[in-house]
Amino acid sequence: MDVRGLSSARPMAPVSRPEVTTAPAQAGPVGISSPRDEVEISNVGKLLDDASRTSGIREQRLAQIKQAIEAGTYETPEKLELALNRLLQDLKLD
Repeated sequence: MDVRGLSSARPMAPVSRPEVTTAPAQAGPVGISSPRDEVEISNVGKLLDDASRTSGIREQRLAQIKQAIEAGTYETPEKLELALNRLLQDLKLD
């Protein structure tokens, strides 16, 4: 079989076997340590965990907000203006 490179204009190159290297012998037994798992919880994760442990007061407030949204009374012109002002203030700081 005639194997050529990418261009047929080049002459054939001989194929050689890769060099086999052996690992050096170790002087003595090495202590094998098993891998250790570690867990690091971010500050955001800690905050979310704390938030999930809040009392029923927060759940009651969320229920009130959900009811107001469903009734169409949650978004008032005052709340929208406040949110818009806060957004504009945040954009000015950046």
